[in-house]
Amino acid sequence: MAPIKLKPLSSSRQRILIKAGLTLVLSGLMLFQGACTTLNRRAVPAADISPCHVIYDAGSSSTRLFIYQHTSSGWVKHSGPKTAALADPVRGIRGKTLADTPAVVDDIVTALDDIRNIGPPAKNGKPGWPGFDWKERCRVESVMVLGTAGMRLAEQIDRVATDALWSLLNQRLGSALERPVITRTLSGYEEGLFAWLAIREGLDNDNFGVAEMGGASLQITFPCARCEGSKMVRVKDRVVSVFSHSFLGWGQDEAWKKFGHSPACAHAAGLTNPDWQTSDCTAGAVEFEKVAAETESLVINTDGLRWYLSDAFRYMQDNDIDRFCRQGIDGGFEKDSSCFRAVYLHNVITALGLPADAEAVDADWTLGAVICTATQCLDTR
Repeated sequence: MAPIKLKPLSSSRQRILIKAGLTLVLSGLMLFQGACTTLNRRAVPAADISPCHVIYDAGSSSTRLFIYQHTSSGWVKHSGPKTAALADPVRGIRGKTLADTPAVVDDIVTALDDIRNIGPPAKNGKPGWPGFDWKERCRVESVMVLGTAGMRLAEQIDRVATDALWSLLNQRLGSALERPVITRTLSGYEEGLFAWLAIREGLDNDNFGVAEMGGASLQITFPCARCEGSKMVRVKDRVVSVFSHSFLGWGQDEAWKKFGHSPACAHAAGLTNPDWQTSDCTAGAVEFEKVAAETESLVINTDGLRWYLSDAFRYMQDNDIDRFCRQGIDGGFEKDSSCFRAVYLHNVITALGLPADAEAVDADWTLGAVICTATQCLDTR
């Protein structure tokens, strides 16, 4: 029998076969790695599984995932990935358009898997997040994506597009978790209240107020039975009348857009102009001082409260104005707006009538949201 002669393969056919072979190899490696990952995960005893609340902070500059684990010693916060701001496609900022909506939503959903493993190194070389396998460690009791001032601004721009964005996120996140989820924009009152509740968790009394500086809004919250707009809130074992007001559009990023680009607010403004004064920069904040006047009066006439500062306020240092405005030092974070932020944050504290001894605290409103959800804090009937 004559030997069979094989026809040489064309170069294109060779490439196809090579590509197919590589695909099979890579698939095998992925299956092997997946098997190893599964084998390395140890079963968690039922007694060690805790009730957990999954919450996304859909802020004006980014969306951040947190999982709060309720243990016998209190709430334990597990931080996760940071993705694009949910409002960006509607607001048309940071290079996003409405066409980017599905991708932004998908990244938020994917963060639920990403948080289970240690995050990639951040700029400082430390892991982006420590990793928390909530599927093994948690009995999930609630899942929420809560938008703050950035989403309130998006609603003003295009309510229809914003509603469609929330609907898509609700559908995809609910499908991924196979359970109902809450996806909505917080009111300004809620945003301030949740920051207050987060601080209250570590205190033994209600006699305090908090000012919270975000990127798109500023909130001030304190107990006040006589203040118009106060609401009854369930706090631990009692009901408290709490006042909370939000200044939409006066967060540090939005204020920067309003008047921060003035030469008097530029980085090193006091270095290039020896006659520079902080009032040269705050001249643009006169409008805020006007809208804050009524709240300032309430603060001044409410005695006996200790005051706390949260969010962006907690990064303030007493020498920030000298460093960023008069000396021109680069602090390593948003250099161009550093002098403005130093001046503006101090100006806001003064305009609101807050005392000089107000204390900066590292409290996150997302804890307050979880506490309010668990206790139904606004349902005091």
